[in-house]
Amino acid sequence: MRFFIILFPILIFAQNIELPKKYNYFEAIKMCKKLGKNYRIMEIWELFELKGDEKYGKNKLYWSGNTLGEARVEKNIRHESEIFVLNKDIPAYAFYLQDGDITPTPKETKAYVICTNQKKIHQLDQNFQKRDDGFVIDKKNMILWEKYDKNRDKLKLNYKDAQKYCEDLKLLDREWRLPTIEELYSIVNYNYVKPSVNKKIFGHMHHKYYLSDDEFGENEIYLVGFAVGSVATGPKNERYYFRCVSDME
Repeated sequence: MRFFIILFPILIFAQNIELPKKYNYFEAIKMCKKLGKNYRIMEIWELFELKGDEKYGKNKLYWSGNTLGEARVEKNIRHESEIFVLNKDIPAYAFYLQDGDITPTPKETKAYVICTNQKKIHQLDQNFQKRDDGFVIDKKNMILWEKYDKNRDKLKLNYKDAQKYCEDLKLLDREWRLPTIEELYSIVNYNYVKPSVNKKIFGHMHHKYYLSDDEFGENEIYLVGFAVGSVATGPKNERYYFRCVSDME
């Protein structure tokens, strides 16, 4: 019985609250704080977990607490820096939850906001382990990432050809495929920019769009841009960079 008494307040008070009106970035921060001292705007990777949730409105743009900064040194937790948050000229990341698009947005833009009182978790790379052979284990998604190769990384293909390329790979005697948008976005790390990924783990990545295996309608595909960690859609017949993944047994 004591076990349930301890957990009950956590279940009651850990919640997300969508505000009914649109605000600019600084107004959104203030409105969340008015709900209580523990409330804050959700981080962009927290919002991504809500992607496609029909509870949140279609064609509605939502603020995140993350802002776009300049290049930084390793271990600098950029999204905690007041320099980036308070500077009105530095865009903040906003997210169309239904369409899945993430883009740096001017702070004077009016957008919706979801406030949360859940404990903030820093975005780190604890889920990834680079093996001695260069392949990367994603312990959260239980996949193996194709290792970085300078010559291979120059290859750009359209969606259909990239699918076939991954399926035809013979690396490590495993089956390979394109990553889902969730898997691809999970390697984005906003502590870095150009590229927004930890290069010590994943090697160099172009400041361009990479393919996922998730379609948007009949003619478009979800993409992740590693210049600043954006998510967008693009025509399937255009050529993009890509990395293959393999499911771990």
